[in-house]
Amino acid sequence: MSIRLASPRLQLTPVAAALQVCFVGLAFTAAGAHAADEPETALPAVRVQSTAPGSAGSAYRVEDANLGALGAKKLRDTPFTVDVFSRDLMDNKQASSLADVLKGDAAITPNTNGINGLTTEIVVRGSTVDFYNSYKIDGLNMLGWSTELPLEHYESVEVLKGAGGFMYGFGAPGAIINYVSKRPTDTPLRSVTTSVTGSGTVLLHGDVGGRFGDDGRFGYRVNLVDEQGDTYVDDGGHIKRRSGSVALDWRITPDIVWSVDALHQERTVHAAYYGVHANGSGDPADWDVIGAPPAAIDGNRRLASSFTYYRTRATTYGTEVNWRFAPDWNARVAYRSWEQRRIPYYSRFTAAPDGTYSEIQLASPGRTETEQVQGIVTGKVVTGPVAHDLVFGASRSRFSVGESLQFDGGVIGTGNLSNPGNFPDPGRNAAWEDGGFLRAERQRALFVSDTVHLGSQWDVLVGLRHNKFDREPYSESKVTPTFAVIHRPLSWLSAYASYVESLEQGATAPLLPQLSNPGQVFPPLKSKQAEIGLKAEADNWSASVAVFRMIRPLDYLRGNTYTQDGRSEYDGLELSGKARLARDWTVTASGVLLDAKNKKTLDGDGDGVGDLDGKRVTGTSRGQVAGYVEYNVPSLPLVVSGGGRYVSARYHDNQNRYTLPAYTLLDLGARYTTRIGGTDTTFRFNIDNVADKAYWLGSDERLTQGAPRTYKLSAQAKF
Repeated sequence: MSIRLASPRLQLTPVAAALQVCFVGLAFTAAGAHAADEPETALPAVRVQSTAPGSAGSAYRVEDANLGALGAKKLRDTPFTVDVFSRDLMDNKQASSLADVLKGDAAITPNTNGINGLTTEIVVRGSTVDFYNSYKIDGLNMLGWSTELPLEHYESVEVLKGAGGFMYGFGAPGAIINYVSKRPTDTPLRSVTTSVTGSGTVLLHGDVGGRFGDDGRFGYRVNLVDEQGDTYVDDGGHIKRRSGSVALDWRITPDIVWSVDALHQERTVHAAYYGVHANGSGDPADWDVIGAPPAAIDGNRRLASSFTYYRTRATTYGTEVNWRFAPDWNARVAYRSWEQRRIPYYSRFTAAPDGTYSEIQLASPGRTETEQVQGIVTGKVVTGPVAHDLVFGASRSRFSVGESLQFDGGVIGTGNLSNPGNFPDPGRNAAWEDGGFLRAERQRALFVSDTVHLGSQWDVLVGLRHNKFDREPYSESKVTPTFAVIHRPLSWLSAYASYVESLEQGATAPLLPQLSNPGQVFPPLKSKQAEIGLKAEADNWSASVAVFRMIRPLDYLRGNTYTQDGRSEYDGLELSGKARLARDWTVTASGVLLDAKNKKTLDGDGDGVGDLDGKRVTGTSRGQVAGYVEYNVPSLPLVVSGGGRYVSARYHDNQNRYTLPAYTLLDLGARYTTRIGGTDTTFRFNIDNVADKAYWLGSDERLTQGAPRTYKLSAQAKF
């Protein structure tokens, strides 16, 4: 697959233009078929209800998830908080970014915007998800830094909240985000989706899968995506992305399966920027100062000059051999490689409270690479009245982050957020020149766990992971344990308590000339998490409640020195539920209360009473609520939906002097399912941010505009 990214401004291809014609024609065909008076041409009303796992018919509930070293588990039998966002949910919400997928969960908040900014940065339970170690594809590493994965190629997104030390190894304790790839289907699949947005973006997506050969021994799944057009950013916003993936498997024997997969994406977004830094003056010289944030501006208002762009090219491939070598024993060896190149020809801003700003335009090409190989053996052993689920595994990985020798930047203009300027392109060199890697890390791990089943009501989990971490100037070895107890007093109810430790990379002092220690690398950190909870599950509903405490080491700027001392403590309560009510209603809801504070920081005198003690962690909301509801209109193949979320005010700076206001977002949607020419066809219409609310995402490091009111219309045909 050859894709060119040469022009910063691209016109619609003949395929995309034809797509518009086909889409309009398909819509009019459906409308005409239902409006016709002649009986022979009228289509009967068909009530379609899906009961597949993860569908609306099951309230979008998914029973199983893969938990790294623990393998596939029933969610009800896991002593952690895990949520799974299914393909059906992504389709019905017309999700185009990770933020769209996760916005129905109150514990998860986007910190950046993938259109106005570079990519979607996620905060879970108040802690930012680690770009380097916490994003996975099929359980193995990919570098989530500065990229937006094409959702069309994935069957679901799994989120393990909090620390995932034993299950996935090295990484910050915010969460593990795991993309589950689409795999070959046992029955033939032929699907074409076309969609348009109110701003003019057009998308075409094809999905083909099935099996062939004796007894269906060989399987295939192919997905192709082409999207381009004007984004919701006025006067310059434009996107072009193309991606393709293939997944193959070979059932060598009934007990041995070999699978391979590959994905390639190229994506360019125009009028993109890194972020707005509220520094109180708007003067770019005050980059290390944090000031009161300006009033939020509309999400469709172009802020970066229209010539700016952010361009990425990413390729990943993986392979896995799965061998059931005994009735209760299985061995799995998997490998994944990830490589991305990026050309940020973008801007960043310093802004005063009145909206006065300076636009700093940068050209800084870079690349990221990672690879991981992991082997896991699982099995069952019975010793008298006690049964054991055993796991033995080893993992080895590396990742590298590089920058080009070419780095250029400077102020190109000043203005006000109420009427942003559009400055001329300074013509900086954005060509890639290999400058080597700025950082390289290697990780090795050995892990073992035993889940002891004491009858049908009690489980005890003990897991140990030995981690070896190498990064100049540090080489560290540590053991992180996991302990948990699960009790099932009733067949539909489980209670649990768990304790997890996680290792994460130490901080790196920013490369700022005013610092006394620019670029200093600090040693790895250990985070700890304790959680107790209840999970309930019946035929038409599920619910959970969790109380958690997470302690994470703290890094911050003290005077002109970047330091790593003290800790942040996150205490929270999380509730969620999903239900199919009566025959026609589907409801999901969640809420979080969070108290996140800094403790035991040092001041310049070293007396243990720091100026951050007792201050709330920057950007953490005290409370968030999210909900989603669907109604199947009786006697019609029509479903209407609505969703909303509330995010309370949060502090913009670590001294808790400035706040970002609370915001509430509302979404509406509808979908209509029918048959056209013998083909199952679904039309979907969604309006996100119905009230066109202006709000800031982010915290003290950077702010980005929240997405404005957005219209999405699609048609999906399954042959």
